[in-house]
Amino acid sequence: MTYPRTFSHIGISVPDVEKAVAFYSTVMGWYPIMTPTEITEESESAIGQMCIDVFGAGWGSFKIAHMSTGDRIGVEMFEFP
Repeated sequence: MTYPRTFSHIGISVPDVEKAVAFYSTVMGWYPIMTPTEITEESESAIGQMCIDVFGAGWGSFKIAHMSTGDRIGVEMFEFP
């Protein structure tokens, strides 16, 4: 028998991160942990290295926001050009 697995967060791609944050706040009651932020630099910073690990070299730029559900599941939203 398969049992439900736990997880801490999920990432989704959205066409407009600001509209997605507004929608999920209003409709689902999720709350923002990190407001929409544009990430534009591939660098040796922690976020720069994480992006290289996830998206590969030359990823360019994107917007990101973090939200949480009422039961503390994190949702990362990515808006790519």
